[in-house]
Amino acid sequence: MLRKFYGTDHIGFTFESAEFNGMTLNPDGTVRPPEKRAFSSLSQAEEENGQSRILQGRKVADYIYAKAFQPFIPQHQNPDS
Repeated sequence: MLRKFYGTDHIGFTFESAEFNGMTLNPDGTVRPPEKRAFSSLSQAEEENGQSRILQGRKVADYIYAKAFQPFIPQHQNPDS
């Protein structure tokens, strides 16, 4: 959409994450250092964003699988009941 709006893909920019801005904290209480990302084009940023969502989705799926899913162990049924 931005490429269409600006009429080009060749727009470089730098982005600082709100999560890694030198103020937010990690779960252990340490400050997350600032991280700036530089992109040479809109499509480069788009691709990285897509890849990070895939990675995050895999982490969430692994966590849910480890915490929520348990193996099904069938109980032996008594044929007389």
